Amino acid sequence: MEGFAVEMRHDRKTLVDLSHMQYDLFCGRNRAARSFLSLVLIVLAILYGGGSVWSLLIIGYGCYLMTSTYAASNRTAHKIADQLEAEGKPLPASRYVFEKNKMRIFNLADGEELKALPYHEVLRIGEDMGAYYLFRNEYGGYRIPKEQLGEREDAFRRFIQDKTGKLIMRRATPLNRMRQWLRSREREPEHL
Repeated sequence: MEGFAVEMRHDRKTLVDLSHMQYDLFCGRNRAARSFLSLVLIVLAILYGGGSVWSLLIIGYGCYLMTSTYAASNRTAHKIADQLEAEGKPLPASRYVFEKNKMRIFNLADGEELKALPYHEVLRIGEDMGAYYLFRNEYGGYRIPKEQLGEREDAFRRFIQDKTGKLIMRRATPLNRMRQWLRSREREPEHL
């Protein structure tokens, strides 16, 4: 064992976060097409609409396309949570044990070991402010909470990138960029 073991207990927010990362990592063409179409609709409606009701509706639809990026992923995450609650089942809770060649996965509800994830089968890795995300395929992934890693977060980052051979894709929000800049400043030696 490489010394990394974490527990993940999902709630509605973590399911939404996982769903958002899944969209970010696997739906880039969809996002680009939505952005391009919304921009074209807005520009055409402004240039040729003359302030008509139809042009205002087209502008509204273009704005909706631009701002509703995660609407489908939100709906899916909430549907999963609602379905489990309706069946009286808890949201997923797992323990991940990172070994030399694979991540072992245990269901916390009953201790059953689920199908392991060999590192060479990791398709993509993502990161946001609170977690890392490992995706076995475009339909299923695992959330690794950073709080569980503590001061070993940088070691985990190096470990998972080395083992999978994949780069970690980050959400490029201004807040994430500022956080990365601050972290890099903390590692700099004091200047004379």
